[in-house]
Amino acid sequence: MATKEKLLDAAKGAALGTGILPGVSVGTVGLIVNVYDKLIDAIDGLRHRFGKAFLTLLPIALGCIVSAIALLFFWQKVGSVYFPFPLIAALAGFVVAGIPVLTDELKGSPWTAKDTLRVLLGFVLAASIGVFSYLSAAGVLPNLDLQAAFDSPYENAWVFPLVLVVGAIAAIACLVPGISGSMVLFIFGLYQPVVNLYISTPTHPSIFHDSARLVPGLLLTLVLLVGVIAGLLATSKAMKSLIANHHKGTFTVVLGFVLGSLVSMFVNNQMYAVYASEGTNAWWQFLVGALLFVGVAVGGYFLLRKTKSNRQN
Repeated sequence: MATKEKLLDAAKGAALGTGILPGVSVGTVGLIVNVYDKLIDAIDGLRHRFGKAFLTLLPIALGCIVSAIALLFFWQKVGSVYFPFPLIAALAGFVVAGIPVLTDELKGSPWTAKDTLRVLLGFVLAASIGVFSYLSAAGVLPNLDLQAAFDSPYENAWVFPLVLVVGAIAAIACLVPGISGSMVLFIFGLYQPVVNLYISTPTHPSIFHDSARLVPGLLLTLVLLVGVIAGLLATSKAMKSLIANHHKGTFTVVLGFVLGSLVSMFVNNQMYAVYASEGTNAWWQFLVGALLFVGVAVGGYFLLRKTKSNRQN
């Protein structure tokens, strides 16, 4: 029975691994496969009952890692090369599908001007990150080349604290249903540089194929992991407190952030290259992307509704 439960947890972990793709919320997927509460409790338990919590997390983590690696290779070798806009559009559709998960949390009390202000605050924060990075790539604002910073981090020491902070924010996002941690990396412009560290492209070798970048690349990864772990440990407890004591305020800010992230998924420095390239800005890419966006949003909405109904029953 224990073995069967561990295999099931590994399978659920594999589902969580889809969160490696920008826009896919680990929290939302966790709700769909009914592992969210178990995951939060185990992460929180690492402080007080490490052994038991670690054994609970291990099969989930293994399944998640295997799935995430496979999906990263798909992203790097296929999706981002041949059909980046349709892929991002499909992932954005998943974000839209998850919005009712957030709005359900806001029912039961009258809407106020402060609620609107918090939504706008979250929206502006998330949208501005992508818009500023897009304008930077377009040359309207000073160009902040994160890929160059990742290639030569010692000459660009500012990238280390940036990676630490964004890693922590991404970890926090992972535990909030409706927000994607990888989407946070994406709209900050760090997603592709991180992936490029470990999976080569024809124009950009990984750290395993460029010995000069091996140590700095591993150091960047370590800093990112420290940020992620710090964010997870802090959030697992803080999120429970925020939801319990400031439920509506928390979810209005989160809702605004998710809505703003939809802007940033299509308007950021990485998507600027997609729009500027003749190989990826063909009309059919935008048509397929629009169809996928609507299809995933509608299909995901009904899937989440069915999941919620099953959980309540």
